[in-house]
Amino acid sequence: MESTGRVPSLPVPGEVLVVMYHYVRDSGRTGFPALKALAVDDFVAQLDWLASACTPIGLDRFEQAAASDALPAGAALLTFDDGFVDHAETVWPLLRARGWSGVFFVSGAAVADPPRLLNVHKTQFLLARLGADRFAAEVLSAAGRDLAAGLDRRAEVYRYDQAPDVAAKHLLNYELPADEATRVLSRLFARHIGDDTAFARSLYLSQDQIRAMAAGGMTFGFHTETHPVLSRLDAASQRREVERGVDLLRDLTGQRSVPFCYPYGHPHTYNADTLAALAAAGYSAAFTTTRRLARPESDPPFEIPRYDTRDIPRADA
Repeated sequence: MESTGRVPSLPVPGEVLVVMYHYVRDSGRTGFPALKALAVDDFVAQLDWLASACTPIGLDRFEQAAASDALPAGAALLTFDDGFVDHAETVWPLLRARGWSGVFFVSGAAVADPPRLLNVHKTQFLLARLGADRFAAEVLSAAGRDLAAGLDRRAEVYRYDQAPDVAAKHLLNYELPADEATRVLSRLFARHIGDDTAFARSLYLSQDQIRAMAAGGMTFGFHTETHPVLSRLDAASQRREVERGVDLLRDLTGQRSVPFCYPYGHPHTYNADTLAALAAAGYSAAFTTTRRLARPESDPPFEIPRYDTRDIPRADA
C-alpha cells in the first residue's frame, strides 16, 4: 500500500492531524499476499515523518483541547481501527519505543469469547484470496442480484478501490439485508478459507492484549458491535450497536473517557439517531472519515475528521 501524501498542510495551533490506520503488516509474508495493508517499513517511515513534522499527542490532550487552545503546532493523533492483532504485535512496540500513544477502536463481537469474524473482514480476506473478478462473480451468484443498481455512493465510499470489487462491496454493505449478506459471506468464507471463529481468534486483539496495551499507555474506543452501516438501521438497532461499548472498555482498560468511531465513517453512514445514541451511551467523542484537519475547539465532538494513512507522506518520500 503506497502513501500518496495528500495532506494539504500541517496543522497550526488549534488544529490536529488525526490519522487513521487499519492493517499494519507485510501481507506478502502471509497467506494473503493480496490483502491491502500498510507495510511495516512504510509505517515506520510515516512515523519518522510525523516525528519530524508534527507533535504526536494522546487522546487526553486532544479532548482537553476542546476546552482550551493548549495544542502544540503540528499536533497529530494516531488512530487504529478494527482491533487487529497487528496493533499489539507491530504497532504498539513501535509507538512505545517513541513514547507515543494511540487510540485503538475495537468491535464488541470481535473481542467476545468466542470472537465473531465481522462481515467487513470476511469480504477483505475473500477479495485477497479470490481476486476482484472471481469474488464479485461469486457474490453475484450467491446473492442472485445485479450489480448495476444502487451504486450512487460508490466513488465516495470506496475511494481507493477499483471495479468490480467496489460494486460487490457496495452490494454487501449498502444493498443486501444484513442477514442475507452474512449468509452469502459465511458460505463463501467456509468454502474458500475455512472456519471463521478460528480465523477471528488469529485476526483480532484478545481481551488480555487490550488490557496489556491499556496498561502500557494506549487508549481504546468502540467501533460498534458488528460494524454495520449505522444509518441503515432504525434507532433501536443503532442503540444496540453502541450502548455497551463504554462499559465494556471501562471494564477492560480502567479508562473513564471512551471514544467511538463510525464504521465506514462517511457523513451518510450515520444520522441524528446515531448521534443521540452515542450521547446517551456516554461516549466522549466520535471519529469520522471526513478528510480534513480537526479543530477540537469548534468541531462537533461526535464528528471529528481524520485522514487516511494513504494521505500521509513518508519521511523518505
